[in-house]
Amino acid sequence: MDRATVVITGGSSGIGKALAKEYAARGMDVIIGARRKDVLEKTQKELSFFCTRDNSVFAYELDVSNGKSIIRFIKNCIKDGKEIDILINCAGIAVCKEIENTLPEEFADTAAINYLGTALTVRHALPHIKKSARSRIVNVSSMAGVMGVYGYSAYTPSKYAVVGFSEVLRAELIPYKIGVSLVLPSDTDTPQLVNENRTKPAVTKQISGTIKPMTAEKAAQEIIRGIERGRFLIIPGFESKLVYTLNRLFPGLMYAYSKLIIKQHIKKSTQDGKNRSLY
Repeated sequence: MDRATVVITGGSSGIGKALAKEYAARGMDVIIGARRKDVLEKTQKELSFFCTRDNSVFAYELDVSNGKSIIRFIKNCIKDGKEIDILINCAGIAVCKEIENTLPEEFADTAAINYLGTALTVRHALPHIKKSARSRIVNVSSMAGVMGVYGYSAYTPSKYAVVGFSEVLRAELIPYKIGVSLVLPSDTDTPQLVNENRTKPAVTKQISGTIKPMTAEKAAQEIIRGIERGRFLIIPGFESKLVYTLNRLFPGLMYAYSKLIIKQHIKKSTQDGKNRSLY
């Protein structure tokens, strides 16, 4: 059997890059897509050092918020007779601000990239994925995609949509024997998290601080292990699995915890003589 081809959107940094590195080291052909050409080319060169003698890393520009860009990317992925064996949708952005401080375009961009970008990439890649005998689609959502967290009024709905989309996709692809996986990572030590923390409200920092950020490399290893075992739901990290389970068993727990933290911040702001801003 020829070596598999793994296509990763958002593969120039974070979890996507870590996954590309792992798969390259395992001897698979890896195709990464991202918006910034300079970062993409740099990442391609870096990942090539992890390849074995025969496999390669390919990189093509991709803006998942643009349908034409997705179509061009998929055409590049399948040129020279390549098949798409594993498609991993990692491309995404995070906006963490209180709703009144979130710009209208930030709501639109987050939905366009996180949800529509995932759905349309699958839509355009599916005819080619069907040709593979070992195909799997992996959609990366978030722990914030299964529970509402203060400060994520733009981000959380877009990731909830990825969860719903993945559940529908899993059912629709049964006739084709195409596996589907849904990944729910919590905070991961990536450039996106650094950028997100610049605007993150203090309340959100305290809530998310209950789980220590995982390294992208560790998350990638656990994701690949879940893919190899054919799992639908993949939650990297023991603490995240615990939080997910508790939230399913006690759906009001996160709200109660958030309410407690918010009251503490309001009290502190009042004592300090400040206004009621929770930043």
